[in-house]
Amino acid sequence: MRNRIDTVMPCGCLCGVSLGPGDPELVTLKALRFLERADVICCPATVDGRGALQSVAIDILCDLGLPEERFRIMALPMSENRKLAEAEYREHFRQIAADCREGKTVALVSIGDAGFYSTVSAMIRLAENEGIPCSLIPGVPAFIAAAASSCIPVALQDDRVRILAMVKDVDEIERALREGGTVVVMKLSTIREYLVSWLAASGHSFLYAEKVGMEGEFITSDIDALRQRPIPYFSLLVCSPYCRPKAGSQNTVTNE
Repeated sequence: MRNRIDTVMPCGCLCGVSLGPGDPELVTLKALRFLERADVICCPATVDGRGALQSVAIDILCDLGLPEERFRIMALPMSENRKLAEAEYREHFRQIAADCREGKTVALVSIGDAGFYSTVSAMIRLAENEGIPCSLIPGVPAFIAAAASSCIPVALQDDRVRILAMVKDVDEIERALREGGTVVVMKLSTIREYLVSWLAASGHSFLYAEKVGMEGEFITSDIDALRQRPIPYFSLLVCSPYCRPKAGSQNTVTNE
């Protein structure tokens, strides 16, 4: 029989709470109400190059006026080494499980949607294995918010939408585009060296966005505006016929 962390049955619960892309006003009422009554709010954070913790989630929670004494920072590695990441998840989960067994309501927050490229899924899987009641509250993904900021649809009628993430080369995007419809590419830093030259050469209509809803937001459909961009981790691309630059209007949105 599999060894559980503890044999005591839990009486609390764990909820993955989506915060949207970064703008506190895009947090849903359901998410906010759950956060207001949660006993513990777990906030993922990463360590930057200077060794300092960075957490967009905490910035959003503070803007919402939630009490900081209920926050618990979870430092997580930004690594492709899944064994390392899973070991860190399990270590943080031990405290979450202990809280749930004490009858506490625990919120685990996530930027964007908690079920969409989120670390929440790993924690939910661990909790379900331990018999802890789990739920998810959905949120606004960054690519939806970026399209809305530019007043364009992601898809219409019977359009298909394909979503890629951390592609290894631009050929992956080209193959998806040949199938027709809209292609969304998340986490563009893996192709930062080739992105602009490929867009310029291919002539594909596009919407590029980085740090959507956050300080430093930048959204454009203008290839010239992209030429000096560093293409950070929190960046995305929407390739669609609806992304054509609009004549006589501003094609770049920025909050830098």
